[in-house]
Amino acid sequence: YHLARKHSDSTPDAILKLSGMMRFMLYECTSPRIRLSQEVNVIRDYLDLERLRYGSRLDVSFQVEADDEGQFIAPLLLLPFVENAFKHGASESRGDTWVRIFLLLKKGALSFQVENAKDPLEEMAAEGIGLKNVKRQLELLYPGYRLQLDGRGDQFSARLRIDLSNEPEP
Repeated sequence: YHLARKHSDSTPDAILKLSGMMRFMLYECTSPRIRLSQEVNVIRDYLDLERLRYGSRLDVSFQVEADDEGQFIAPLLLLPFVENAFKHGASESRGDTWVRIFLLLKKGALSFQVENAKDPLEEMAAEGIGLKNVKRQLELLYPGYRLQLDGRGDQFSARLRIDLSNEPEP
């Protein structure tokens, strides 16, 4: 909305990214499983929108190393961790900020890590509804998952490990 009001040249790109994300959430997420490449693409679109929002104040990196991006995964399982990095990190920062995301898939073993800058004086927030919902989904779909959250010092990190080797096709 803000981009359109100021007649920004970025408005068409922002609308295109947002409409793609909405289309994904409305139509693709009705399936119990999607390809990892689809989840990666929606994360990329989200990051592009945040880059528009924060401009040069934001240093963001997203590294993907996957031996099979056609691997199936539950939809919108990873995006909430990325959203949290902005909600509890970048949006509360008054100056420059950063977010680093790393996804590794090797022989069905998924490792997903999100790190972000945070105010060192801020306590680690109590678990919000988004994280509770993701944990519930992980417990139901991937009971052997491992999730580590660490909010000490001037950064927050979330590390998730899931075995997708027996993941059924939709």
